[in-house]
Amino acid sequence: MKFIIVVFLGSLLVICTQSSYVYEPSSVGNLQPDYSAKNAKQQNELFANYFFNFSQPEVKYNRPHKTECSTKCYCGTPNVNRIVGGTQVRQNKYPWTAQLVRGRYFPRLFCGGSLINDRYVLTAAHCVKNNRDQITIRLLQLDRSSRDPGITRQVARTIIHPSYDSTRIVNDLALLRLDSPVPMTEKVRPVCLPTANQNFEGKTGIVAGWGLITQGGVTSNYLREVSLPIITNQECRNTRYKNKIEDVMICAGYVKQGGKDACQGDSGGPLIVNEGRFKLAGVVSFGFGCAQPDAPGVYTRISKFVDWIHTSTRDSCYCSG
Repeated sequence: MKFIIVVFLGSLLVICTQSSYVYEPSSVGNLQPDYSAKNAKQQNELFANYFFNFSQPEVKYNRPHKTECSTKCYCGTPNVNRIVGGTQVRQNKYPWTAQLVRGRYFPRLFCGGSLINDRYVLTAAHCVKNNRDQITIRLLQLDRSSRDPGITRQVARTIIHPSYDSTRIVNDLALLRLDSPVPMTEKVRPVCLPTANQNFEGKTGIVAGWGLITQGGVTSNYLREVSLPIITNQECRNTRYKNKIEDVMICAGYVKQGGKDACQGDSGGPLIVNEGRFKLAGVVSFGFGCAQPDAPGVYTRISKFVDWIHTSTRDSCYCSG
């Protein structure tokens, strides 16, 4: 038997279930705390220094049923064949890459995300834990300074992983249900999810986003990408992070020299790997500064959460992988 508790908190209708934390906007009022992407990154760095060392209880889910879209579509296909130190991306190359913005008259980017099916965007829990109201999702907007917003959707519901720990930054994952489905077309496609426990270590990952171009600099108007080597968790533990790195995390970056990395504003965005189709290996979670030596980027390892994702998104459809 599943219990549901409904509580009003300010302008939020909070629905607590056994399997997740679900937040739905209500009409009680407006709360708009100023949680900027930069502050979120700084908080992440602070949290990283104060991890507690104890095991996270495993959350098990029944094997979910995944519904394929009636319109034939394929995930993980870029629109063009083919970030600090990054290269500008050609038009709509990664159509699943999403902007999370807030503010009606002066929209401001605060995090990234990934479209995973026709109804849900996957992002980092730290992006939305204290910033749940009035989030707009933008897709296919290559240039943020353009008057063309691309495809826009409002977030109707926020689902934060039930074992998310903001102090240790583990299970840093959230699902954003859109207010209406995104039609799958030749230009709009979701990223592919990995198989459960799929290992990407030793492969090259790509991070794409609109975050700061340099540490302490300005955000990019254009979607940028950077290629990074994915390292083992043991290699990551040999850096300044030490035993803060857990199995639900994945690390990528140049450990010795730094120079390339995700940065403020990229949080929640995708770390993808090309295996014929692009698969979502990780979600940008935290790091020590941007592109610093001995401090690779740390991401949420998506292959550890595939069952939870499918279970939580049963009201959506997936493209073929």
